[in-house]
Amino acid sequence: MRAVTRPRLLLVLLAIVFASTLLTPSQRDLFVGDETKYGQVVREMRATGAWLLPTLEGAPFTHKPPVHFWMIKILTYALGIYSTWAFAIPSLIAYAFLIWLMWRMGGGVAAFVCATSLLVWGSAQTARMDVSFTAFIVLGCWFLQRFFEHENARELELCAIALGVGTLIKGPMAIVIGVILFALEWWRRRRLPRVQYASSIALLIVVPLLWFVPAMIAGGSGWTRDVVQKQLAGRAVSSWVHASPPWYYIAHSPAFLAPWFALGVTAIATRWREQRFNGNWIIAVLLPYSLMSSKLDVYMMAMIPPMALVIADCVANAPLAAWRANLVMLVAFFVIGVVGFFMRVPVALPVNVICAFLAAASVIGLVLAARNQFASTIAVGLVPLLPLVFVAVRLMPDVNEMASARPLIRALVAQHVDASDIALYSCPYLWSRDMPRDLELVHYVTPESFRSVNAKLVATSRRHANEIDLTGYAKAGELQMIGKPFDVYRK
Repeated sequence: MRAVTRPRLLLVLLAIVFASTLLTPSQRDLFVGDETKYGQVVREMRATGAWLLPTLEGAPFTHKPPVHFWMIKILTYALGIYSTWAFAIPSLIAYAFLIWLMWRMGGGVAAFVCATSLLVWGSAQTARMDVSFTAFIVLGCWFLQRFFEHENARELELCAIALGVGTLIKGPMAIVIGVILFALEWWRRRRLPRVQYASSIALLIVVPLLWFVPAMIAGGSGWTRDVVQKQLAGRAVSSWVHASPPWYYIAHSPAFLAPWFALGVTAIATRWREQRFNGNWIIAVLLPYSLMSSKLDVYMMAMIPPMALVIADCVANAPLAAWRANLVMLVAFFVIGVVGFFMRVPVALPVNVICAFLAAASVIGLVLAARNQFASTIAVGLVPLLPLVFVAVRLMPDVNEMASARPLIRALVAQHVDASDIALYSCPYLWSRDMPRDLELVHYVTPESFRSVNAKLVATSRRHANEIDLTGYAKAGELQMIGKPFDVYRK
């Protein structure tokens, strides 16, 4: 089975895949969790004019660096603070940049594999900074590879700048990954290029400090202590006390590598010796994140680009193995679709219709995959996207009801109480495209602050309702949000 590549076809397919990420921002609200939290951060930045130190509920927001919030804030001046586009455009731009980087590093197949990774494709449509973070890690690792190949100090300096910018987007794991990859390559090659390293080390330190030092001056000792002790040292110490086992990501790899798990495993098994740099890159991501106590599948997005490069090499140089792995994945999609069609799932979405769509797409994919390993790779990438595009086009109102704060907003508005008299405890931050602006005045309370608010209306997660004193309140409503029950109480 000969290697087949069609750059023009891949370019067209990549354009279509990118266009599919543009379907949701005009229809959806920010989803409960990090997105609505970031919505509140940006809302406060706009209200106070803050740039250097973003805040959340009036306190400095130390969990993430500010670059991502700067980009969103700038976009809100043109698009409005209640435009999902303002929050999604940074990720969409980073997605396009990441696809371009992958094409330059590994060709069209690598770009296609990365672009159609469900984790990357889905995150490209969100308000999160993960795609931007991943793109700058990829840029830094590309320069690092060129440094070892060309032994040019300029390449290492550019690597340091890219990893420094990545740190300003999401945090120091960009530098950690780069340093571990550098060490692994040093160990593999048994030598270092004979260049001056001082300028690269200085850039790696100075670029993040361009923000951190002014922020320390503006935030004072309390802000600095919170960042250094809780966000940096605290996480490092807690890395040895595992809430999840070190093999968490190995066990979860079929999910976060979808739809490329089977081909990824095959590629590693058949092409590891020929792809040692990318193999070390995979280790440089997997190792530090596995040692951290906090584990989320989205952290593994940084592993998908090197995996895509190994997969592209496998498609080109181990075609029979790649073809068989793709057939296994397509059959798995078909089985999932058929089983899901007959299952009853207690959600608002028509799961049986979505699964029927997946099963039908899998059959078409299997027919196309019979041609060669290239066609089968295209089929694996596109088949799971088709039902997701169907959801984006036809079912986004239902998704908003399930995943956004819209049900809570509706329940609060129905009570006809001034927003300044409303307290929210253990509730998500409010954000929807058509949210009444006066709801910006609600109080987000703790058990301690709740006593001083004297709210007429209280909304709380049912699970945590007993943590506040609701004496004198009567239940006035209830709702489901993100699959969990919430209650509204009125004095």
